[in-house]
Amino acid sequence: MIRFLKAHLSLFMRLSLAICYVWFGALKFFPSFSPAESLAKGTINHLMFGILPSNLTILLLAGWEVCIGIGLVLNFKPKIVIGSALVHMVFTFTPLFFFTEICFTNPPFGFSIVGQYIFKNLVFICALVYLYPDNKPK
Repeated sequence: MIRFLKAHLSLFMRLSLAICYVWFGALKFFPSFSPAESLAKGTINHLMFGILPSNLTILLLAGWEVCIGIGLVLNFKPKIVIGSALVHMVFTFTPLFFFTEICFTNPPFGFSIVGQYIFKNLVFICALVYLYPDNKPK
């Protein structure tokens, strides 16, 4: 069994990331379904200086996440999809700097549940870097 899992590690990693992206993204299409909705709206509003309405930005974020997930499932243009996911992941860390009061119980090491939710994205980043196709000839 372990041999099978190791032989198909990239596929399982890609599909597990895809499930998370599609699921978490799809929740954002429905108001109040995503536990990250208010955090995402606040972060995007902060990053965009309030230029766009938060109801629009959450839908754009939802679409971006679902597209990443579908791209991972289909293994479509993996450099672009994984690159886009890595950019997304970088932005997920910005609340740690913008909203420290909700990310930490005791800065800099005591994370709140929100901070833990953000910090676990390090695992996503490692998986995405692992999956990123290189230019080496096979």
